[in-house]
Amino acid sequence: MTQEDDGRDEPRRYLIAAAVAHYPKNRDWDRPELVTAREQVVRVFTDQLGYRLYDCLPLSPTRQQLKEALRGFCRSPERREDDLLTVYLSCHGEVLDDGGEHVLLASDTDPEDLVDTALPTAELTRTLLRDTRIRRVLLLLDACYVGQGGNQVASAALERLGESWGRGSGSGLVVVSSAQPHQQAIAGLFPKLLEAAISGLPVAGHGPDILPVNALVQHMNNSPDLPEYQRIGLAMVGLDGEAPPFIPNPRHDAELNDVDLALQQAAAFDEQDRRRETEFTNRLLVRAMGSHNPDGQDSGAAGHGWWFTGRHAALQDLAAWLKSPAQESACRVVTAGPGSGKTAVLGLVAALTHPERHRTVPETALGLPPDLLTPGLVDAAVYAQHLTDTDVLEALCAAARVRVNTVGKLLDALDNRSAALTVLIDALDEAATPDSLCSTILRPLIEHSRGRIRLLLGTRPYLLPRLGTDPATVIDLDSAGYADPEALTVYAARTLLQAHRTSPYREHVHAVEPISAAVARAADRSFLIARITAGMLAATPTIPDPADPAWQADLPRHAGDAMRRDLRQRLGHHAKRATDLLRPLAYAQGQGLPWEDVWARLATEMSGCPYSDDDLLWLRSSAGSYVVEATENGRSAYRLYHEAMAEYLREGTDDQSAHTAFARILTENVPHLGDGTRDWSRAHPYALNHLAEHAHLAGLLDQVLTNSGYLVHAAPRSLTPHLHRARSNAARLRAAVYRTSLHLHRDAEPPARQQSLALEAARAGAQALHRELTRHIPPGDWSPDWATGSTFTASLCDTLTGHTGAVSSVACTVLDGQTVCVAADQETVRVWDLRSGQQVGQPLTGHTGAVSSVACTVLDGQTVCVAADQETVRVWD
Repeated sequence: MTQEDDGRDEPRRYLIAAAVAHYPKNRDWDRPELVTAREQVVRVFTDQLGYRLYDCLPLSPTRQQLKEALRGFCRSPERREDDLLTVYLSCHGEVLDDGGEHVLLASDTDPEDLVDTALPTAELTRTLLRDTRIRRVLLLLDACYVGQGGNQVASAALERLGESWGRGSGSGLVVVSSAQPHQQAIAGLFPKLLEAAISGLPVAGHGPDILPVNALVQHMNNSPDLPEYQRIGLAMVGLDGEAPPFIPNPRHDAELNDVDLALQQAAAFDEQDRRRETEFTNRLLVRAMGSHNPDGQDSGAAGHGWWFTGRHAALQDLAAWLKSPAQESACRVVTAGPGSGKTAVLGLVAALTHPERHRTVPETALGLPPDLLTPGLVDAAVYAQHLTDTDVLEALCAAARVRVNTVGKLLDALDNRSAALTVLIDALDEAATPDSLCSTILRPLIEHSRGRIRLLLGTRPYLLPRLGTDPATVIDLDSAGYADPEALTVYAARTLLQAHRTSPYREHVHAVEPISAAVARAADRSFLIARITAGMLAATPTIPDPADPAWQADLPRHAGDAMRRDLRQRLGHHAKRATDLLRPLAYAQGQGLPWEDVWARLATEMSGCPYSDDDLLWLRSSAGSYVVEATENGRSAYRLYHEAMAEYLREGTDDQSAHTAFARILTENVPHLGDGTRDWSRAHPYALNHLAEHAHLAGLLDQVLTNSGYLVHAAPRSLTPHLHRARSNAARLRAAVYRTSLHLHRDAEPPARQQSLALEAARAGAQALHRELTRHIPPGDWSPDWATGSTFTASLCDTLTGHTGAVSSVACTVLDGQTVCVAADQETVRVWDLRSGQQVGQPLTGHTGAVSSVACTVLDGQTVCVAADQETVRVWD
């Protein structure tokens, strides 16, 4: 099947490549090396990126040949609006003296008459896009002074094309120029830089399927081969945000990242399904498998086999509960100290009950009975690290395939299910707000389940009181009944033998048993400590005397000590280098930190030592077992293997300074617009998703909230939870404007979000914000000059958004010197600190019916709440 008649699942990609190497009217212009440059571009795009070459031009085409070939291709009835066209033009370029217009010199260009015989670069816009079906064009201009031509192409696209062009999903014109205005370009350099960027790990690893054009340009500009006087330029027109998928990632490997793409194609809850699959693959499955890659390199979830060992008692009890009737118990909680294998146990349960991945689990090799767990017993698996309460609630709703936004409505919706919804949620202690997640989301679900929902939870022990669970429902892996020292010893032995190809224990198998036993005793109940210690020993050429008391006493007994010793022993004086490079990952949000132009800069900023991409490549080869690659927003993200490692790396580091470095670098990486402001439409997705959290922890949130471009483009999901933290008048005003149209932001694209914010700013009289927003609304789109009739009030201080049902009544009083609000929703009463917007204490959850009214008073010197539900009035201290 040709690309002309293939299906529509994948976009069709075409390449037109032209190089003018010979000029009959001026032999001084000849550049025969451009033939090789064109061949290199053709090879990269056809062999690596899956493009089809539309070879319609002779070598060194004339001006007319170039225009006719481009126009003929774009006007062909075979073209579709979802086609992707890349045009590479390499030739001489000049800027005309009479007005500064940039022109491309074709083979028939007369040096004595450039005005009539050269091709104005801006005309490419009309040739490619005017009255054609082409909507997605990547224009690669490789010529001197071509940055000016690229700008003129972009300007022409804005001025000459109809207003409807580019409004379709994924439309856009992207112009990459080999040199800025007034800069000469080295012949043949641009294709080499482009190929190096496409092949470069800093741009993306194996996870993303598309390479962002702005990341490629950044990598090209960072190349040491690029002269200081030459910079690659980038212009984009008609985009809603990200550029169209012009450049497929040649390293993309679904199997290597263990992502089951088929499961991500569910139409109704596609986004949530992708998140859950990513969490399962890169969090739960990685830890369940527990294996090392030889020589310390860790490629992610693909791993090198299953190393899971033991824990049969815990697995048997969990299996019995999952198979039992839903009415018997609404939850089971797996708990343990850091590194004890809690996530490994839950990850194995998730894999065994996964509709597809259960086939990949070697049950016999792991010593598991074949009928221990079956697919479908768990409906969804969630890894709660960095997730907000709202994120977890949305994950539960997506698992149930219902669209509701409160706990109460979720329970009501579950009445229609034929079987209870069973959801596994791990890492509660690593969530954005663990206390409120447990007390306001999970505990009400457990207490009011009535057989409709069952939760299998993983957390450290300190959160158990927040869940209010019966001790009989808790599986403590560190307790005598569930601890498995024999499994710990087996795991240490396997690490000694297989963690490194050069392990001396492969030749001295008799030493494995006593050494692994000693390692297991020192590790106590921590598989993580055993993993690091045994890996360190496997990388050491000499085998110690296991009977030596001094050696036994010197074995690491804490995860941080094990990690420090491992790096120092294996890397020597380079241990600090590795620690500096790993430390930014300890502060990363979401699925992890992007490499690109962020990771090395953060390491430099946080350590005071200069680091580059070369150092990160060294880290991946020397200490890669500490790092796992994941995928977020279609791009590679890197995180530490275990949270205990992050805790160690944060020791002795000023957290606020670390987050300040994040906030500054993420902001500085946003490209500038011509007026000096930043183009947040081209900001890295990590910045749009996580800058607010870093800025809050750095004490810089007010500065971020007063940036109108950021408000327009930031992910509402991550920005909204921080709005109540604004403190300055300017920041509080802008947060209030944002909240007024909050219901519109989540599903709106940035242009619509910008218009709604401008409208609310006009209604609020926020003149500065209104001017900033309307200044960047494109001509032809509606823009509010003034507005009235809003319910907005400038005195709006906060929005209390933790209730799980309709609020029936409120009252205010003073509690311990603080003004608080007491609000009732359904059967729960909550107390809110009106200054901070945070919930005070635990919800009052003893009512048996919907609370209809509340009042507050003072009784014997103590503030009390009086609440009525149906036929009962209760008094709460």
